[in-house]
Amino acid sequence: MAHAATLGALTGELIEAVTGLPSKTRSRRYKALYDSTLATIKSQAYLRTNQFEVQHALDGLEERFRVNNRDDLADEFRSSLDRLEEHATKWHPEILALLLGLSDQPTFKTKLSDLDAVRLREEQLKETFSWENVAREDGWDEDELLWQSIDYAQESGDEFFEDEPDETPKEAPLRYANDVDPNLHKKGRTATDYIVHPEDTELLKALQSAQQWRIEVPQKDDIGLIQKINISETQIVREVLSMLQGLKTTLFNDTTGLPEPNFHMQSIAWETYKAVIRNIAESGRRILLLWRFVSHPQVIPHLQAFQDCITKRLRDFDTKLSQIEARFAAPTGEVIFTLLSVIGEITPWLQPLLILSDIIAQIQETSRSDTFRYLELLYDETTLAQLRDDMATYEFLARIFLECFQVYIRPIRHWMDEGRISSENEIFFIVERPIKVPMSHIWQDRFNLRQTAEGALHAPKFLKPSAHRIYNAGKNIVVLRLLGKYELGNSSTAEEPSLDFEHVCPEGLGLATFPDLFGAAFNRWIQSKYRKTSTTLKDVLFDMCELSSSLDALQALYLMSDGFATASFADHLFDKLENLNPVWYDRFALVGTAQDAFAPLLDTSRLSVSVSVHGTRMTVSDARGSIRAALPYVMMDYRLAWPIRIVVSEESLENYRSLFTFLLQLRRAIHVLHKPRILDNFLTDNEYWDERALFYTARSNLLWFCTTIQSYLATLVLEPNERGMRRDLLVAEDVDSMISVHAACLEQMIEQACLGSKLAPIRERILDILDLAIKLELAREGKAAMDGSEPSHLFRREHESKEGNAREDGLTSEDYIHVLEEITADFTKHLSFICSELKSAARASSDTQSAKWDILADMLQTGDRGK
Repeated sequence: MAHAATLGALTGELIEAVTGLPSKTRSRRYKALYDSTLATIKSQAYLRTNQFEVQHALDGLEERFRVNNRDDLADEFRSSLDRLEEHATKWHPEILALLLGLSDQPTFKTKLSDLDAVRLREEQLKETFSWENVAREDGWDEDELLWQSIDYAQESGDEFFEDEPDETPKEAPLRYANDVDPNLHKKGRTATDYIVHPEDTELLKALQSAQQWRIEVPQKDDIGLIQKINISETQIVREVLSMLQGLKTTLFNDTTGLPEPNFHMQSIAWETYKAVIRNIAESGRRILLLWRFVSHPQVIPHLQAFQDCITKRLRDFDTKLSQIEARFAAPTGEVIFTLLSVIGEITPWLQPLLILSDIIAQIQETSRSDTFRYLELLYDETTLAQLRDDMATYEFLARIFLECFQVYIRPIRHWMDEGRISSENEIFFIVERPIKVPMSHIWQDRFNLRQTAEGALHAPKFLKPSAHRIYNAGKNIVVLRLLGKYELGNSSTAEEPSLDFEHVCPEGLGLATFPDLFGAAFNRWIQSKYRKTSTTLKDVLFDMCELSSSLDALQALYLMSDGFATASFADHLFDKLENLNPVWYDRFALVGTAQDAFAPLLDTSRLSVSVSVHGTRMTVSDARGSIRAALPYVMMDYRLAWPIRIVVSEESLENYRSLFTFLLQLRRAIHVLHKPRILDNFLTDNEYWDERALFYTARSNLLWFCTTIQSYLATLVLEPNERGMRRDLLVAEDVDSMISVHAACLEQMIEQACLGSKLAPIRERILDILDLAIKLELAREGKAAMDGSEPSHLFRREHESKEGNAREDGLTSEDYIHVLEEITADFTKHLSFICSELKSAARASSDTQSAKWDILADMLQTGDRGK
């Protein structure tokens, strides 16, 4: 009740303060506002902040600092919290909760130097002392009589204050620089008291006379021509030095930088003077461009570094000019100088600055938006200076380039050390895709190289050879972090090579070009960060992720390296087709058979077998009638871990499936050819010798062809390439090299197995010959059905009639012989085409697979001649 009464009283005060309605009147409007406001306050859901949750969050933040190797920040954070508890208030949880909500990655963005700046500002505020503060504290700042002038001329000891000024004007006495007026404070200082009258008027007149030419108006002669104003060489030298220092001068126009045409140097021809002064003015105009560039603030860090480098060089140049002026203004002995001698003295200092001015001019004239253009120009000018053997300019430009480049590579260092990209960084040539990608596509698709509208890399041209390794270094860390094998600070603790001038261009390598020196130094810098992470990720893939075991599984499944396991699965599938099983494509049966067959070799929980929709829609007789019909739709899938999918790309898996299909078709043909046994027909062979001779000839040719292809694939294509791939993977430098090695190996297998696009006609003829094996078996079954020697064929014929595919009862002897002759003729024709095309392809190509094609052609031709 006490809380409700307090809440009601506070609500009344709130309404009275906001609306001005007195609570005593209790008007209808007041009551409505009071009831609605009180109900709103009572029903509000925003309770006080849970101080224990805030404390838990603060403790967690401190622990995060320590986990990320920021112990110094954690200690300072804890010290600040302890000091805050000494001045605790009830609003501290709300304030701390607000600060936690506003924080943005404090682990990585907080700098302890900011706290030093705050402490320094607090100390400065504490040390501030002024008479105004003293007056305000003591209270005598409000005493108006204290600041009035006292008239000490009165005889009385009492003090009289002048409220009104003396109406009698008095003549202000002359005061010289060394005079001390004892009565100065009699009535207080006035403006006339500060007038200083010079003693050396002759010197003043001499100065005014020497500078008279600045305000002199050109006169016309008797014929109306404007006469030039003659000035001394000393004045011209002074103007030139001032102009080069970026100061306003009379002799040179402030806007255009051109010399004023009204002036002429004494005792020299006009044409000579004009040529000399215009040359000097052109140099001054280019130097003025540098002064203007450094006067405009830049927001991009590496441009700020470039601006700072130019400012330092201009300051050195200004110091040199000031030393020349001092030598002339206060000579210690006899000094003789001329305009040309002064220009000759400053030319070695001036020439490098003129090159910088040309770089600035090129940047401002082009419309390119890349902020690193000046780095490319500095790189080129440094190289040219070295080729000209201008070593002073070479060192001058090389130092500027390296100083700016070290600022430019800060985002590169952050990417290579931590694998992160700042979202505000628009100058880095690596970008992160805004959409989420699958884990297996992180390496290929999560990060991309930024490109210009022309398709070029958005980076200086001298970085392009190293861009790929920079790109991969950060991705190494990203993958390692996802695998839990990387901790922040591991890479940054390694000492990186310096990129200053002394280390990039050391003494004793003067004959080496700057691009070579810089490339070698930058390569060492990259390798200091890249090699360790690449090696670590490679070891993790082989050890923790078991890359070798996954490759063994792929070899057993798709390349059929284990003949027994493959035969167990394939023969079961072929028997279903031979028996015309209408559900030969049953997924559960196929998966069970495959898992039983390959259980000793791999993790069967990752294995699945299926038949695509096109394969399930065809009839079983069509699926049985050709190796092109059903077998290409049998899909063997092995689910790889996502780190392994980085190395085994989707393109490589497609190549694995192509090889698997071809090997399965080859096994299907061999399985069919081994089905009839010679001894089964031993007693009846003599009765039908013509038929049997043709059959055995065709079967022998087809069986020889299939076994030759199988031997070629096993001994010359699959096993050597697989062994070479394992060897190259072990010595690969990084993940990209591993991906390239694996993909190249699969590409070579595809090409050497005649499955590539170049040998598509040869592949089709090979499949035609394999189809002849199916045709031979169907013809044999048809003849056996006619003879009644195979009762099982009647079952198949009856089953086919149920499916609506009526067929003849069998083949007569004439038809059977005709089919056998066709098979023999087609085999000879296809074999001749394959051999000739293989030879032609081998001669037309210089690749490694061309030698394998030549060997295969020789194997086929040798066997054909032997027959």
